[in-house]
Amino acid sequence: MGVTQHGETVIEQTYVTKDTQAMKIFEWAAGAASLRMAYYGLRLGFFKAITESPGGLTVEDLAEQTSLDLRYVRAWAKTALAGELLEYRADTQRFTMAPFMDQLLLDDDDFQYSAGLVTNHAVESRLADRVADAFTSGEGIPFVDYGSEMVETIHAFSKAAYELFLPSVLIPELPELRDRLSHGGTILELGCGAGAGLVSLAPTFPECTVTGLDPDPTSIALAREKIEAAGLGEHVHAEEMRGEDLTSEDAFDFIYTQISLHEMDDARIVLANAKRALKEDGILLITEIRGPETVEECRGTYNAVLAHIDLFYEIPQAVAKGGHAVGFFTRAEIEQMCDEVGLRNLRELDLEQPLYAAFVAEK
Repeated sequence: MGVTQHGETVIEQTYVTKDTQAMKIFEWAAGAASLRMAYYGLRLGFFKAITESPGGLTVEDLAEQTSLDLRYVRAWAKTALAGELLEYRADTQRFTMAPFMDQLLLDDDDFQYSAGLVTNHAVESRLADRVADAFTSGEGIPFVDYGSEMVETIHAFSKAAYELFLPSVLIPELPELRDRLSHGGTILELGCGAGAGLVSLAPTFPECTVTGLDPDPTSIALAREKIEAAGLGEHVHAEEMRGEDLTSEDAFDFIYTQISLHEMDDARIVLANAKRALKEDGILLITEIRGPETVEECRGTYNAVLAHIDLFYEIPQAVAKGGHAVGFFTRAEIEQMCDEVGLRNLRELDLEQPLYAAFVAEK
């Protein structure tokens, strides 16, 4: 896909036939069916029951263990098998999880944990007509209308990034900051969500006070529960507040935002507030999804998923809040905003993975 004509790039598909395009549409339908079966597998407890049963389960066993209707359970199992979520042994009539699916869909400590894509599809299905209406009305969709399952979806998307990526990958890339905070200091997370980042970062810097801000009350309630459950209540706190309303001055050694700057009502105000709130030579870390920089780069499976999240979630959110953002920020947009508020020495960390982009700046 993509050819050059007269010195200009033209994005078009090559070497296709009507038959291959028809099969592509059929494959889309199969993918949607598999996501739906994965959602039922998670929500109704099928995957958990199968994983916890050595040798797998028959459909009769599965229906009995989950107290669900046998006819529906059998239909689910057949569809999940066709979608390669399950495997099947004809001699025992038992279903088992397909290779690695238990880790990808059930183990939220796995860096490739993918349950968020599954639950996101379910939320999208419920709001599909609402998004379609927005094309005509130009209106947005408030976060609360996505429901509590969207909070869980965001947590599933970001948990690995918070609990593994932040302390294990990003912080080691900043040795001077790590040494500074090892002796104590103040840390602020903007857009802390359900608190995964707070709880994971606090043990790395036990001498520091860590504060998280988020405007969503449901997320803050979950964050406080996690903090208390981890026994971190003395020096870790979560407060319901927008980054746009931050008024602190010269208060924090380290401020970070994890995959949330694009969701702020106005990221430009947030960055200006963050600069003011940093101590002299304080560090700001911005982690964002690595999206395409240009339209020409909007190709392939990865970018198709990102573009769809933009359309379904990020843009309706921005419109509803009157925010200036339209989907994920590009590197150029982050550079421009940081420059406008006077942040110094902006640089992108060299990370050996394709999903996230991380930027560091100083006051």
